[in-house]
Amino acid sequence: MPYAKNGAIEIYYETHGLAETHGLADGENLVFAHGAGGNATSWWQQVPAFAATHRIAVFDHRGFARTVCPAEQQSAAHFEADLVAVMDAAEMDQAVIVCQSMGGWTGVRAAVNRTDRVRAVLLANTPGAIRNETTVANMAQMAERLAAAGGLVNRAYSPEFAERNPAGAVLYRQISAFNTQARPNIRDASVYVTPEAVKATGLPFLMLSSDLDPLFPPAVLESVAADIDAPVERINGAGHSTYFEMPDAFNAVLRDFLAGL
Repeated sequence: MPYAKNGAIEIYYETHGLAETHGLADGENLVFAHGAGGNATSWWQQVPAFAATHRIAVFDHRGFARTVCPAEQQSAAHFEADLVAVMDAAEMDQAVIVCQSMGGWTGVRAAVNRTDRVRAVLLANTPGAIRNETTVANMAQMAERLAAAGGLVNRAYSPEFAERNPAGAVLYRQISAFNTQARPNIRDASVYVTPEAVKATGLPFLMLSSDLDPLFPPAVLESVAADIDAPVERINGAGHSTYFEMPDAFNAVLRDFLAGL
């Protein structure tokens, strides 16, 4: 299994798509950054949808699944360096970063701190590391909402998804169950960036929201999008994990975003 190294941490990653059969110069580069309920496996409905036209990298964030990392070193302050390590190992000079929930901290911090390696960022059901009054208030309330629900996995997808696709809900929980050592720290003030810093990158951003998302509701994401001058795409009928719950709709948004770059 391939690993990319950032200091003492070895980050599990996989490559898929054009690079595997047609050479490294072909296609566009996509890197998918998962959320706190997922890992590299979570993107099983996106990898085959884009593998014919793109070079793809997926990875386990530090502390998740196959990427072993002490809890005290799981700060989001390391996320962009981990991403660059994966891109270096995959021989990707630049990539579009597709972010879900916690993965938004990876994409946003990389856009600000390693702008040269990022072509564009899709923020799906996440404000990323962008700090404004709305995101501060939302994060302060989130711990209570998660505790009341019995943990993240109980808010990671909508009840409607579990009803219409019980097998999918079981699969989500099984994938998440491999994250036994994950203790990500995305709350420290030091890991956040300002909307002004994001706008200064000059990179294209797209915000994707879902009407049933209890963690980052549409109003929260719309406030961030307004602050960074980014468009918003809204998908109705999905909860926090739109990519998993409604993959066809999610993939269509991503495909249109890529076509417009």
